[in-house]
Amino acid sequence: MKSKVTARTALLIGAAGGILSEVARGLAKEGHSLVLFDRNEETVTRLADELAGVTKTEAVVGDITDIPAAERQLTEIVERHAPSVLVNGVGGDTRVIGYADLDRSHFEQTHLENVISTWIAVKVCAPRMAEDGYGRIVNFASAGGRTYSHFNNAAYVGAKAAVIGMTKQLAYELAGTGVVANVVAHGPIATDRVAGAFERRTEESKKDVLGRLPMGRYGTVAEAVGSVLHLCSESAGYSTGAVIDINGGLYM
Repeated sequence: MKSKVTARTALLIGAAGGILSEVARGLAKEGHSLVLFDRNEETVTRLADELAGVTKTEAVVGDITDIPAAERQLTEIVERHAPSVLVNGVGGDTRVIGYADLDRSHFEQTHLENVISTWIAVKVCAPRMAEDGYGRIVNFASAGGRTYSHFNNAAYVGAKAAVIGMTKQLAYELAGTGVVANVVAHGPIATDRVAGAFERRTEESKKDVLGRLPMGRYGTVAEAVGSVLHLCSESAGYSTGAVIDINGGLYM
């Protein structure tokens, strides 16, 4: 017999993204209320309209990389909704740039998009979760942040490695409060953006990329969401500071 899921409120940062929009659908099916935060007004509104017939849903248009504005918006969300699930899905980079061609701006931008944006959401949301005695935080890193990447660059890989380290420290500081923090490190998943970047490659380059993947293919968005949904659930209460790899055997 399937156990009953306690309906909670989930805040998804970067909700209009390919993986996170599918996570939103999964959480909606489980009966959770959703606050969908994204800077793409058209896409996030469309997703909210789609899910409104399934669960209580609100779209919030905002840029998480505008830290002062985002902090104000997130504070208001916490005051109104007290979300007990937070998924940080912002960040990403499909540019293959050699280390010698990177400059300081690459590092500053990707650190803002991946690390500081994740930190500000946790900073605002986690204290209320700890006060309430329950919280699930899931941060998106990357398989590259665990080791290296065929598909990105040193600035991006460094930022995702920082997300992993930061999450482990957050997990340590929150341990015992009822709030757990974990990381999902996706490998090559065929979101629209990633699949588009792949299609722009030459045929020779496509063969080379697929030859580096143990399964010989990209993962699907559906395959990317299962572990995220688990880490959002009540059953993940003894998992904290973990890094879940979803990479089809890459970097084994």
